[in-house]
Amino acid sequence: MTAATTVVDERALAIVNPVAGNGAGERIASRIAADFRAQGMRVDVVRTPAPDEAARLAREGAADGYRIIIAAGGDGTANEVANGIAGSTAALALYPIGSGNDFARALGYPRRRRDVPRFLRGARRRAIDVGEVNGRVFVNAAGVGIDGHVAQRIAATSRVTGKTFGYFAGSLVGIATYRPQPMRVLVDGELHTGRFLAVVAANGTHFGSGMHVAPLASLDDGQLDVLLAGDLSRWSSLVALGKLYRGTHVDGKMIVMKRARALEIEVERPMRAQLDGEATTGQRFSIRIRPGALEVLVP
Repeated sequence: MTAATTVVDERALAIVNPVAGNGAGERIASRIAADFRAQGMRVDVVRTPAPDEAARLAREGAADGYRIIIAAGGDGTANEVANGIAGSTAALALYPIGSGNDFARALGYPRRRRDVPRFLRGARRRAIDVGEVNGRVFVNAAGVGIDGHVAQRIAATSRVTGKTFGYFAGSLVGIATYRPQPMRVLVDGELHTGRFLAVVAANGTHFGSGMHVAPLASLDDGQLDVLLAGDLSRWSSLVALGKLYRGTHVDGKMIVMKRARALEIEVERPMRAQLDGEATTGQRFSIRIRPGALEVLVP
């Protein structure tokens, strides 16, 4: 953890996802600079022109001398910005939009959007770990199995219901339509084989808009909290879903938690996965921790 420093005099760039928060991003983009100026901070603003462009903008911003890069969007925008600046001297700050914001929750950001500029004015830098899947960074959690299956369905549902209910509804649909798949999982060299509903590598405590996936996870302990959910029936999956919101889902039998610096997941055919809620597909997933690779602004 770094010493407390002021951020008022540091160059800051806000990267705004205009479609985040059901369009709230576009409204925020036009006033975010003024909101920060009222707190004595000068913030330049750019909009993401297309999906996956925030990483490029963040990388270029860090190269241009911006010391703070503000991700104005949801967990997906934070993920992209982290991919652009991990390993650099720029610090990631958040301007959370929407109802998910699991990473902002883990870092202690205020719930009310209007409180964020004041919060960041008094924030300090902290070095945290990031995870990496096949070369792509994640800040919060990555999973293979049902959560990847669900992530692909969330976007359309969330536009209508909001993210919190969208994740819950998507999980119910996933339980109805997805069955545990054969996997070969190496957790720090320890082999686990069989059918798994999900394998999740967590850096933070929450994912899925409030699901308490890894209650004891720490962002700076140099390890991932690895959840192995085995061959659960549909009924057992429903019960586990309810417990997941309370963080009481780990039973030491069908659902176990381990800590590791690296894991390898192999599946028989290409399978969906998610990184910070963003869907991807693969057949082999090489996951590792990168200790202290990202600076963030925190209370």
